[in-house]
Amino acid sequence: MPNEEHRSDVDDEAGTSGPSGHGPEVTFVNRFTVHGTAEEFEEVFARTSAFMARQPGFVRHSLLREVDDPVVYVNLAVWTDRASFRRAVRHPEFAPHAAALRALSRSANGLFTARLSVTAADAGH
Repeated sequence: MPNEEHRSDVDDEAGTSGPSGHGPEVTFVNRFTVHGTAEEFEEVFARTSAFMARQPGFVRHSLLREVDDPVVYVNLAVWTDRASFRRAVRHPEFAPHAAALRALSRSANGLFTARLSVTAADAGH
């Protein structure tokens, strides 16, 4: 989930209106380098994920672990719009989750909108 050092990327309000009426669907991408144990990080992340999943505008997320470097994880979290994501990370109950993740890892993140999405069905498979 978000690293406090990168909050400016969630603060501007550009974009066209998406399904929620508040802007386009966004994907929060967060790359973690874990310095704690993988098990502890995954447990803390699961608690953070449960909190985020209860927030309005949350769509889904995937936590991925790098195959060749098991201390590296990537979180892909989809939100209906930027405003919903911003409200979630500014919620007072989010701060302890972020602190727990920071205690076990370093992270870099960004907020993205889709520019191209292709499925096997799109390719005729």
